[in-house]
Amino acid sequence: MKRILTGLVAISAVLAAWAPSVVAADQPAKASPVDFRACTFREGKGMDDLQKVNANFREYANKNDFAYAAWVLTPQYQTGAGFDVGWLGAWPDGGSFGVSMEKWHSSDNPVAGDFDEVIDCSSRHEMAMSMPINAPEATPTNGIVMFYQCSLEEGKTLDQAYAAHLDAGLAMKAKGSLAMSWFYTPAVGAGSIDFDYYHVVAFSRYADMGATMEMYVNGGGIQAQQNILGEISSCETPTVFDALSVRDRDER
Repeated sequence: MKRILTGLVAISAVLAAWAPSVVAADQPAKASPVDFRACTFREGKGMDDLQKVNANFREYANKNDFAYAAWVLTPQYQTGAGFDVGWLGAWPDGGSFGVSMEKWHSSDNPVAGDFDEVIDCSSRHEMAMSMPINAPEATPTNGIVMFYQCSLEEGKTLDQAYAAHLDAGLAMKAKGSLAMSWFYTPAVGAGSIDFDYYHVVAFSRYADMGATMEMYVNGGGIQAQQNILGEISSCETPTVFDALSVRDRDER
């Protein structure tokens, strides 16, 4: 089928509008915005410098009462990511996005210039809409996030794919998986892509990721997912990032 969707990132992530609560298959899901920026360090700058700016950003966001969560993503299992770190931000709704972006672009913003001295994020800035699959009530903090690029089978729709991922997520949870997951549909900024959506999976630690991998490969997970998703869509091998929390959505 013709690919008309644009994408977030392989990353990205963490994701996430990281939307609250686990969603049952018969409940309508609320989509919320996430954005991703691909960034490279300025000459002579590194993660220690970024962490100092992150602390200033947290204070700025708390002062301005942003309903905003953010993570720094560092590429781990990947091929040619093309950037040093990613910045993933998430809002609970479009109204919160609009207010925070207006404040961010205001002339009296004391933090934007600090970021620009440490990282250059001008090459890639994308937005997607996130819907929860197996998502926690609280904002995820540090961990690991995996981005799968997924393509619809001929004649299938995003609604059908989302419903199938809900069923597959419940099946993996029943097997004991501690994975958190979301469904990302592209919105603006990514240009032309050859897939339809991202399946985003996160873990709090590598031990949880490894246990789910074992369950998936040797515990019947592949067969269970194939039975549910096989006629709806297919997903490529994921890209994996370490996620470092910059700010909790409800932080004050």
